[in-house]
Amino acid sequence: MAVRKLGRKEELKQALERAQSAGFLRVVKVPRDCIERGRCRVKTEKGEEVIINMKGVPINDGDVLEADNGMLILIELKEEKVLEFELKDPIEAFKLGFALGNYHMRVMLEGNKVYISAELGEKFLLERFKDYNPTVKEIQFKPNLEIPVNTVVIDFAQS
Repeated sequence: MAVRKLGRKEELKQALERAQSAGFLRVVKVPRDCIERGRCRVKTEKGEEVIINMKGVPINDGDVLEADNGMLILIELKEEKVLEFELKDPIEAFKLGFALGNYHMRVMLEGNKVYISAELGEKFLLERFKDYNPTVKEIQFKPNLEIPVNTVVIDFAQS
């Protein structure tokens, strides 16, 4: 079981090289929901089962964890099916954003491309968004566009 986060792959290059040469490095490809929840059960590239339970500690692609047996575990985000949309004009981009917002979907924006996960069903999403000419791809989906929500509390008793 993974017990603590040591840092990022870039920061721990030498330690990872030493662990790999000593046979103490395991790589796990994890689904996005594991990264978002901080816990899951996955298999290493050697078929060994690893339990990741880092609830409360954010984990990301490229993080290095230490297991209770001393092994180092390198986290790699698994690719998933997504729909890709190319933004060509501001009016169409606005319409697409409005349509995606109605589904409360998490979005990844890179340059003039928008990506959404196909987790609601590839056929359904292709049909629903056919006017925007989506293409299906498999990529590491890292949602990076969140709508800030500001809460306002109104005390009606004082009004």
